[in-house]
Amino acid sequence: MQIKQFVVGDVATNCYLVYDEKTLEGAIVDPGDNADRLIREIESARIKLKYILLTHAHFDHILAVGAIKRATGAQVVVSRKDEYLFDASASLSPFGAYGRDLMNRFDFPGADIWMTEELALEFGGMKLKFHSTPGHTPGSHVIQLDDSILFTGDTLFCQSCGRTDLPGGSWPVMLQSLKKLYNLPGDYQVLPGHEGLSTLERERKTNPYMRQAVKE
Repeated sequence: MQIKQFVVGDVATNCYLVYDEKTLEGAIVDPGDNADRLIREIESARIKLKYILLTHAHFDHILAVGAIKRATGAQVVVSRKDEYLFDASASLSPFGAYGRDLMNRFDFPGADIWMTEELALEFGGMKLKFHSTPGHTPGSHVIQLDDSILFTGDTLFCQSCGRTDLPGGSWPVMLQSLKKLYNLPGDYQVLPGHEGLSTLERERKTNPYMRQAVKE
């Protein structure tokens, strides 16, 4: 397994390119911007991109999706509960002038596969599971890769968690999702949507929001 991290876009979103070195089958998680750069990386490594996996559908996690899908034919996997964010106006209007500047770059082709907890996908011999973790958006999910990696999007950050003040967000629901992750058996590398990397065990011990969640 190879995982390459890219920090993309104006708000420094973590995008992850994951692939198997033997089969070259791969997936990309949260391609939020800089499509040309990501496509060059995919093509130069000759990766056969199978899935575009979205932890949620905020603009800073999806701006490169359309271009990557056209270049690779990969299937877009996202929750139906975030479908309201597929519309540029709904997705960008909360961000005022900054959102209006992005309108002409909004290029989202929609979903090919709806992400649910019942969904099981594979690529390159690696297995994907999905954990519904609303709070940041109704459709937020944590994506589990085998028994070692959690792509936590804007649910769980290193020592923090995602904001809940945007439309569709809920602080009580976020706490429920953090408690759910706390109770997930085992330890994992935590690869979040922004900021630095961590582990689930570290967050269990030191993340103040996760600790608040298990007390309530």
